[in-house]
Amino acid sequence: MMREILFNRPGHLIQQKSNPLTKLLATGISSLDGEAWAQRRKLINHAFHLDKLKEMVPAFQISCIGLEERWEKLVSTKGCYELDIWPEFQNLTGDVIWRSAFGSSFEEGKRIFELQKEQTLLVIEAARSIYLPGLRFLPTAKNKRRTLIDKQVKRILREISTRS
Repeated sequence: MMREILFNRPGHLIQQKSNPLTKLLATGISSLDGEAWAQRRKLINHAFHLDKLKEMVPAFQISCIGLEERWEKLVSTKGCYELDIWPEFQNLTGDVIWRSAFGSSFEEGKRIFELQKEQTLLVIEAARSIYLPGLRFLPTAKNKRRTLIDKQVKRILREISTRS
């Protein structure tokens, strides 16, 4: 029954309205409903077929090998080494996503991930404060920064997509 609702019934799950600033981060399929959800779901559905996922295995492998080599290098130069693996796995995830989507290494996309982290902090801060309609349009330092980050990410992605 859940499968039927999630895959074939756009509009049955209504998204809760949230602070408009969250659209700077959450403009994916999970934030849509109705016809917009159905169109986006249809568009991305083919990317998650088993055959397409199998094609991504080499990108996963290259990313994992890079992580393993980096860790081996740390251990060989310092002997015993304590490592916070949370940022390492964040980088691994970013590298896998970047290689799968754009066919290049994480280093090229690192700036986007850094900007998105900063944007996340700014949006979370705004979401935790009292929402006043129209406040996001005032030229405060944080509003300007949120807008600038959004423009930079879109510009970088446009540049990459025109190269591909």
